[in-house]
Amino acid sequence: MEKELKTFERFKKDRATRRKQANMLLHICKAISEAGAPAHRLEAYMQVISEKFNLEASFFAMPTAVLASIGEDEYSQRSYMIKTNPNDIDLKTLHTINDVINQLENNQIDIDKALQAIKSLNNQPAEYPSWLVALCFGIVGGGFTTLFSGSWYDVGVASLLGLVTGLFTIYGASHKYLSQLLAPMAAMIVGISALVISHYWQTIDHFLVSLAGLIILVPGLGITVAMRELSTGHLVSGSSRMAGAVTTLFLLSFGLALGYLIAQALFGETVVNKLPSVPKWFSYLALVITALSFSVLFKARLQDTIWIFLSIVLAYAGSSVIGLWLEQPFKSLVAVMVISIAGNIYSRISSNPASVMHIPGIILLVPGSIGFNSLSAMYTNDTITGVQAAFNAVLIAVAISVGLLVGNLLVPAKKEL
Repeated sequence: MEKELKTFERFKKDRATRRKQANMLLHICKAISEAGAPAHRLEAYMQVISEKFNLEASFFAMPTAVLASIGEDEYSQRSYMIKTNPNDIDLKTLHTINDVINQLENNQIDIDKALQAIKSLNNQPAEYPSWLVALCFGIVGGGFTTLFSGSWYDVGVASLLGLVTGLFTIYGASHKYLSQLLAPMAAMIVGISALVISHYWQTIDHFLVSLAGLIILVPGLGITVAMRELSTGHLVSGSSRMAGAVTTLFLLSFGLALGYLIAQALFGETVVNKLPSVPKWFSYLALVITALSFSVLFKARLQDTIWIFLSIVLAYAGSSVIGLWLEQPFKSLVAVMVISIAGNIYSRISSNPASVMHIPGIILLVPGSIGFNSLSAMYTNDTITGVQAAFNAVLIAVAISVGLLVGNLLVPAKKEL
């Protein structure tokens, strides 16, 4: 009798442990998804953790939900559906999850403390204040203007419009119905502002500063991630993410066209007297400041700033040097392959997520601005230019996806994140 009681108590203890492990897997799943991780990384990472817990588990990730089946074997699994809210990239959250799992693997913490650490992620204060995030919207807008060969005046106006976009995005996101109109409303406000400024200050290229001011909202990274998911066989997630990115592009271009229409009705046509672009030394300085701004926008830790800067330098320098011999999309292919290898080496040495270096470097190469130009051309009945730009955007997205896959083949990452 005593032996049976001990066996029963051990069974209850093992069962309780399994429940804690399953609970932790579900919380990690939700946190990773809401931190912006793509489906292929989320599923692969969760599979690794499940195996460490000696659990039989399957995961099916989509941008707004994750399906999970967890159990001791494939015949005694329970199925769960986790509703997730798609958010922007959060590198600090990915880093924290990675650290918790490392400590758990090394027996530095038990599963109760690990679960508590994962649960507390939602209660953490914002990494950076709202005013700094809005300011970084403006800095990135000015920085991208230098990549588009803008003048000094263009840089200043684009920074102002980026700041407006940042303020509208931050404070509009807290309102239920306004948040659903965020993209077209922001684009309309930026379009009206750009054309009004260009009307009184005719050296301003209104389309260039509009694009730069909205660049953070342009879903170039979303298109690239969707293509990566499709190329790795995650068809449902890739298709839905691509549909979401294309819809955002349509909303932005529609809002911008509406803003131009309103401004032209009030002030008439605007003639742009283009000024010379900023000197090269300022482009390099803008690159440094933009790298620091991306650290804030991606919610990265301060100690990761140097790696984000290195990633952006590799992307810019690699694309520029390779561009001497290769045209698009092949220069993006090689540049991303370099970034992928560098990020994976960083991951293997530091045991940190490779995303810390991958995402900031890729953001400079993604085809969002080309896709935006494509729809803008179509709105002005320039269909041939629009179709050509759309085709180029797809080719660049494919090249980036292939570059990441080749980089992983040559130097596999230590961590799936």
